[in-house]
Amino acid sequence: MASDSFQYRALFEYKRERGDDISLQPGDILTVNKVSLLTPDYQEGDEQRPKGWLHGTNERSKEKGDFPGTFVEYVGLVHVSSPATKPWTRPVPPTPAGAQAPVGPPPPGAPASGGE
Repeated sequence: MASDSFQYRALFEYKRERGDDISLQPGDILTVNKVSLLTPDYQEGDEQRPKGWLHGTNERSKEKGDFPGTFVEYVGLVHVSSPATKPWTRPVPPTPAGAQAPVGPPPPGAPASGGE
């Protein structure tokens, strides 16, 4: 699954003022999910001139949070894909000797144990 995001470049330093803010240094690249900008009053092109607060990720610091849209410039649209799942090829280690096997019915084809 993939999603579109907008990227911005910080023009000015911004020091975090609240717990959910992120700090900016000039030149920082910030990624904002397109969905977060799609509000009822959104108009085509608003992403290029943000006026309010934006919520995104600072790619330098990897912090996520809010920052003022007036401190950044629009860079462009970026297509972000979900990371591919890694095929799990690592073998499972053998059960340690002397470990208690799980209690339950024996697997099909296993010899039944019992003293009858």
